[in-house]
Amino acid sequence: MRLYDDVKKEYDSLNKAEFEPIDKDKKIYDKKFDTKPIGYFKDAMIRFSKNRTNVVATIILLILVMLAIFVPILTTKNYTQQQTQLAHLPPRVPILSRFGIMDGSANVVAQTINPDNYNEEFDVFYPDNYFPEFIIWETVENYFDNCSRIAEICVGGEVVLRTQRSTDTQMSITARSTFMVSTTDGISVNVDVSDIIGSNTKLDVILVSGNEDYVIGTIDRPGMHSFNPFDNPDLPDTAWSTYRIKLVMHAEATANRVVLNSVSVTDASLDEPVVLNEGFSLANFQVSSSGLINRQNAQIMRANFKYMAYESALREARDTLSNDDYYELMEQYADECKWDPETGLGGDPDPNATSRHARIFPPECPIIRTTGRSSMLPDPRNPGEFVYDYFVVIDYQRALGFETTPYFFFGTTNAGHDLFALTWVALRTSLLIGLVVAVINITVGIIYGSISGYYGGKVDLLMERFSEIISRIPWLVLLSIFYALIGPGALTLILILIVSGWIGVASVTRTQFYRYKGREYVLASRTLGAKDSRLIFRHILPNGIGTIITASVLMIPGVIFTEAALSYLGFGIGHGQSFRLFGLIELSGVSIGVLLADGRNEMIDKPYLTLFPAIIISILMITFNMFGNALRDAFNPSLRGSE
Repeated sequence: MRLYDDVKKEYDSLNKAEFEPIDKDKKIYDKKFDTKPIGYFKDAMIRFSKNRTNVVATIILLILVMLAIFVPILTTKNYTQQQTQLAHLPPRVPILSRFGIMDGSANVVAQTINPDNYNEEFDVFYPDNYFPEFIIWETVENYFDNCSRIAEICVGGEVVLRTQRSTDTQMSITARSTFMVSTTDGISVNVDVSDIIGSNTKLDVILVSGNEDYVIGTIDRPGMHSFNPFDNPDLPDTAWSTYRIKLVMHAEATANRVVLNSVSVTDASLDEPVVLNEGFSLANFQVSSSGLINRQNAQIMRANFKYMAYESALREARDTLSNDDYYELMEQYADECKWDPETGLGGDPDPNATSRHARIFPPECPIIRTTGRSSMLPDPRNPGEFVYDYFVVIDYQRALGFETTPYFFFGTTNAGHDLFALTWVALRTSLLIGLVVAVINITVGIIYGSISGYYGGKVDLLMERFSEIISRIPWLVLLSIFYALIGPGALTLILILIVSGWIGVASVTRTQFYRYKGREYVLASRTLGAKDSRLIFRHILPNGIGTIITASVLMIPGVIFTEAALSYLGFGIGHGQSFRLFGLIELSGVSIGVLLADGRNEMIDKPYLTLFPAIIISILMITFNMFGNALRDAFNPSLRGSE
């Protein structure tokens, strides 16, 4: 009662003028909605476009697809014609090259130097097979590396003697050169032993004169050992005799070793040794009985530097052109290389004229001059005809059709193909194979899952057991069977990917049919006499299509990745196997997996051969998965109408 009194008092205190009705006498009618109804797919696209990350991923995916379609069309020559002169060129990009990034210079590492190749200005040595004018001298770095080869360029080190078979108890080595002594006084044979491994292992030091061996000492411990050869009374003491050093190792097991530093002969009357064998000369001793001689701890000088690869590849240089290549250039540059009777420059009008072998060509011609030609060679294609090989000086840049130094964004392959163009060709192949396999798997999966889920009962039980049997077959077994029966190629690859690839889509479709087939509108349609096909494709399947689309889209990147893995392992398309897809679209036979397989053996020296295809397929996988996840959220019925 008190509460009522308080409320009434509060009400009485209010100003009634502030609470007058508005539009009291105005008639109010229902207004028509101006907005249009939003369908399921439109609502899904609205939700899809709200997520900026999904939109960006979709745009990137579309760009990749467009590049895979149009780049091969515009750059056919760059990946179809083999140009060995352009092999293994590093990436070169127009703007970045100004900052020293991807400027076309090759990083040459761990190259063995030639001691005769010395640059006095920079005080460095450099290897053979590189043109000095294209070496960036400021980047040359010489250093020593370990060497175990029996090669003269390896300096110093130790020589290891050991027996070859477990039944051998000794081995011997003999110097390849002889020495003479003019006196029997002050002569010393010195053997520097670094280590002796194994019990009862010893080394006999022998001088060979003619066919006679004279033991002058035995070594059983490490250290410097000196022997006077004439302490052996049997050794002839005749002056100016010729001798050869021989070492015989006695060992009880193949694990036993004798490690030598040097073997020398000195004369007290001379400042320098008469004979000094160390490093290569010691390792070059002749093994005269069963045994092995190895080298350890030697050093070899190597060089790291940057090399102007493009300038080197497109230089003016001497070369030998076959008859076909020579006349192909003559035909291609007919106007530039034609013979001018006034100046005497150009190709001879008579291709069989003897003066053909020595000609100077106009400046516009890629062939600067011919210096000779080989003897006549039988033409294998035309019996009775003969051809020549021409010795020329050629401008490779002009001969390959480049007005200026070209740009290869991803570098070139070992066959001289533009890796940028080849990567998009490979991506096109991978996308088409992925799309074809996905379409087949989706079609089979939807039909199979629809029948299984719609009819249920024994039909569903039998179909599920069949799909389980197929899915339980080991993947490697299928791979081996198809590879053995058909061999490597596109058909084998597609069959491997579709044998069990449809099972996932079938399972998703079956689940959706169990979800919707008991709904009231389906039962009503069946009561009105709708056929099974109409119920499946008009009433049940459209309601579960969102989930099915999501599973289907996510299948494509999975197929592409599987194809890349199989091709990388050598079980895919196979390099260079051109084929037609259903007789309509011709594919080059190069996929992303093939490119990765080609570059894996050169990952250390030329990482770009693997890096760029790996980046492209990684971006493709990420964007495809983001696109698929975006579709999943967009087609989720529980999110309809949400932002």
